[in-house]
Amino acid sequence: MPFARRTAALALAATLGGLAAVAAPHPRTAGAAPRPGPETPSVLLLTVDPATAASRSTVLVCGPAGGLHPDPTTGCRLVARVDGDLAALDVDPGLCTLEHAPLTVRALGFWQDRPVSYTRTFDNRCALRRGTGTLFDF
Repeated sequence: MPFARRTAALALAATLGGLAAVAAPHPRTAGAAPRPGPETPSVLLLTVDPATAASRSTVLVCGPAGGLHPDPTTGCRLVARVDGDLAALDVDPGLCTLEHAPLTVRALGFWQDRPVSYTRTFDNRCALRRGTGTLFDF
């Protein structure tokens, strides 16, 4: 079942990305080529894969904020803060317990016309929350 969910979420992300591309004005009709910026639609497929449970996925759409993410506005702000470079996220550095409950998170998609591919394993949920804020909190 996790494979089916991932496939469905990826298909949804591709569909949303396709809709965003169709909704963007054509360069000849807009008078100028579209420029990357806050108005450029961005789509990320976010996945949390705990070692002991089923993986969860959601879609984050930015420009405007939306998708299936429970808090798309905050998620988009977090990604915008690092201009799509999720490896640069360090929201709340601090101490966590030494509990070993690894979670692997992934983000795949586009941020303002640039491809995003991010994978990282955190020791536990506390470390995940301190490193990425609420981006993977779903």
